[in-house]
Amino acid sequence: MPQDPRFPMPAKKSSSKPAASPSGGGGRVQRVLLALATLLVLAVGAFVGLAWYYAGQIEAGALRLDHEQDPFELRVAAVGDGEITLVREAGDTRLDEPGILGLVGPKGYGRIRDVREFDRDRVVRGYVPFDGEIATGDLVRFDKAWFPGDPARSMKIRFEDVQVRAKIGDLPAWYVPGTGDTWAILVHGRTASRAETLRALKTVTELKLPALVITYRNDPEVPADPSGYYQFGVTEWQDLEAAVKYALNNGADHVVLFGFSMGGAIVTNFLYQSKISDEVAGVVLDSPVLDFSRTVDLAAEERRLPQALTDAAKLIASLRFGIDWKATNYLSRIEEIEAPVLLIHGDADKSVPVSTSDQLARERRDLVTYLRVPAAGHVASWNVNPDKYDASVRDFLSKVAVKTAYTLMSAR
Repeated sequence: MPQDPRFPMPAKKSSSKPAASPSGGGGRVQRVLLALATLLVLAVGAFVGLAWYYAGQIEAGALRLDHEQDPFELRVAAVGDGEITLVREAGDTRLDEPGILGLVGPKGYGRIRDVREFDRDRVVRGYVPFDGEIATGDLVRFDKAWFPGDPARSMKIRFEDVQVRAKIGDLPAWYVPGTGDTWAILVHGRTASRAETLRALKTVTELKLPALVITYRNDPEVPADPSGYYQFGVTEWQDLEAAVKYALNNGADHVVLFGFSMGGAIVTNFLYQSKISDEVAGVVLDSPVLDFSRTVDLAAEERRLPQALTDAAKLIASLRFGIDWKATNYLSRIEEIEAPVLLIHGDADKSVPVSTSDQLARERRDLVTYLRVPAAGHVASWNVNPDKYDASVRDFLSKVAVKTAYTLMSAR
């Protein structure tokens, strides 16, 4: 009805609320969530990128074949009167490395002994020439092997070059004649040469045991593994099996196996995999790689990487490079070991965790004799305490030889 102008009706109040401002609280929450999501994506991407990078470091530092000689990082500042002065030219070589060491030069080989003066980049140590000449001004490097070259050059021990026939191809080996029916077979570590084993071979030959110092796949003289990588015992044990068969076919009744670093992994997996492992009278392991995963963990700890990043890198490495971490965990099967073991490991090893040897010694007390050497680095227990090392090997081999001989006579 029409409104009477005399009695105006009040205007109706609007029930609608004002629209929210775009700059209100809801918008701020959305922007914060978007920023957090962006940061999360970036963080995950960075983490995956770092893990991918460190997986590549595992491949480059552990799996990839390496036949290069260690670089010459030291220079001879003075030499004479039974001592030598060395200064650092590059790298991070520890100048006061404990124990006795070889010294490799371009035209000679020497032996260094006690530390007489030391600061960060300069050291004076006792010195004895061995072969050729090391002169003032020469670039040199340390060598833990102590005995350079072959047995004839370094120890005046007669040996023969022989070929071990394996599926991968012919494996050059040094055969040192001896007496008795138990042979020693010595297996060097990754990137090392047969000379690495000569420190132990000295005691073996003193006991007149026949010895075979072998090569295996991926060595410079031998075809590469089909994977193109070091396999930390997963495939190399087959080459050791070929060497054991060679010994058995040439007069051995039993063998004692020596494994150094990755050679220890090869020996251990041979014990698990080979049908002729019952011919093993004893095992000597020096700084053995008993769990490749924990060895990688130690390298990561040295670089102060978070464990989560290390775990991710190992997962990526398994996918990229075919690493079977379970297959290289030889501690998971130590209940299968039947032969007596002499286990040697330095407690200052920064390459292979001494804790893995501790575990083997603890869980197989019935079989393991453990020599844990204070202050010794990787495969350097002999260098730090050669007398104790030699005595331990001698005692162990004597017991194994006596036991083996007694068993054979009883069987006959």
